[in-house]
Amino acid sequence: MASEVLKKGGEVTSEVWGETRGFDFEGMRFGMKAWRASASSAREGGALSAPIVLVHGFAQQASTWDKVALSLSRASVECFAFELAGHGAGACFAGGDPAERPDFFDLCFQARALLAFCRVVARDAGVAPVLVGYSMGGRVAIQAACLATDDLRDGGELNRISLRSSVAFAPCDRARRLDVAGACQRDVIANAARMSAAVPFSALVLESAGLGPADTASRGALRERDFAWAARVRGEGVSAFMDWWAGLPLFESQRNLPVDQRERLRAGRLANDAESLALSFEQAGAHQMPLRCESIRALCELSRRGVPVSYLAGRLDAKYCKVLADLRADSHDAVSCRAVPCAGHNIHLEQPEAFGAILEEVVESCTPKPAAP
Repeated sequence: MASEVLKKGGEVTSEVWGETRGFDFEGMRFGMKAWRASASSAREGGALSAPIVLVHGFAQQASTWDKVALSLSRASVECFAFELAGHGAGACFAGGDPAERPDFFDLCFQARALLAFCRVVARDAGVAPVLVGYSMGGRVAIQAACLATDDLRDGGELNRISLRSSVAFAPCDRARRLDVAGACQRDVIANAARMSAAVPFSALVLESAGLGPADTASRGALRERDFAWAARVRGEGVSAFMDWWAGLPLFESQRNLPVDQRERLRAGRLANDAESLALSFEQAGAHQMPLRCESIRALCELSRRGVPVSYLAGRLDAKYCKVLADLRADSHDAVSCRAVPCAGHNIHLEQPEAFGAILEEVVESCTPKPAAP
């Protein structure tokens, strides 16, 4: 479908579309998928909505966002899904064996790649994106937030002009589109001066994401768990491991989904290889995250500097509702915390309409009104 609607230079000629492509960063090709709207769905006055960058969870791909992203694109919000190392189109680097480059799975490496991707989206859209991370994707997004706020504390500046100025949001040619198929590290470096914000996103939304180990002892326990899971998926294979994974209490609410949805969910999980999943546990598991206090400090710092942070948990997900309640208290309400009714761990799968409506609210808050003529 994409070849029918995408012309040279990135001009979109259909109302809505999705295409999986690649984003190169320091030798690793990450998969990405785009959903865009045509000129006919532009906002009133010609101003562009802030786009959205979506980051999936463990053993998922960009397609997990299809329903939400399609709905948002029809509402004139452009969406770009970033696929983590070992998942989707980025299942291995240039067709190689993932075991040869375990560093590509490193949490900090993937967070740096995500920041670079957000900068490319911001550069080409003229609007800094809203960054959304689910579960493991939220883990990478939190690491990215910590890296960005570290840069701010080291003297970097949050460039408000590149994020929200009337110039950045002025009416422009809708044919000017993101083209990341050939984007590589030199593109990121060459455009650093044009997109100089230390934080290349205008808002952060975390969905059912862990905040990191409480202390050194907790980090050790999480490491032991994550390495045990890695050994299990290597030893049992993907199919047997995913049968066990789907049976965890965390996913109990998904057992009430329609059969076709559950089949698609299982097929997506089985589309992974054991070594990539094992490396994801070992190199980007919860034990690799900053300490919880450091994560919360970074989220509060973003909020204080005008980059709103939201945390979402499903009311049927007791584990992450507890994370939400603790975050609300520890952040002193600097982070907007919301429990979504009738949803478990995966809100965007179980309640896509409610999830999409929340994202529309965030996008609206980050999109200034068109400048007066």
